[in-house]
Amino acid sequence: MMRLAVFLAFALASVTAFTTPFLGSSSRTLTAARRPASRQGALSMRVVDIDSPEAFDKTIESAGSSLVVVDYSTTWCGPCKVIAPKFDEFSDQYPDAVFLKVIGDASPDASKLMKREGVRSVPSFHYFVDGKKVDVVNGANAEAIEAAITKYTS
Repeated sequence: MMRLAVFLAFALASVTAFTTPFLGSSSRTLTAARRPASRQGALSMRVVDIDSPEAFDKTIESAGSSLVVVDYSTTWCGPCKVIAPKFDEFSDQYPDAVFLKVIGDASPDASKLMKREGVRSVPSFHYFVDGKKVDVVNGANAEAIEAAITKYTS
């Protein structure tokens, strides 16, 4: 009987620990002023968190001919977490470009935006100039991400 009680307590704790991040994240909305927990303390404040198609469209439009680099990710994606500091570093290295981050599971609107933009895997980096998508890099490949940045900022 004792073994069963210990097993049930462990199983319940494991299920709670596993599902809490997923259940807790669905009601959050992000703004540029409130950064998600995974991005708090980040070195760069030049990366703007986008949480809706409207904010995305407005930012792309206001950037004009400047390069806009969009990092599409999710909170559960390991490679997204690994490449995030490098993306922040690029935002400091290339001050003439605009850097955006869309966290797809942070809000229903962010998820809709990712679907609208054709994001099928994360991390995915999309590059815009004059409001038009000019390039895409899929995966956490820092060299390829930077190569695309330099291609459109030179």
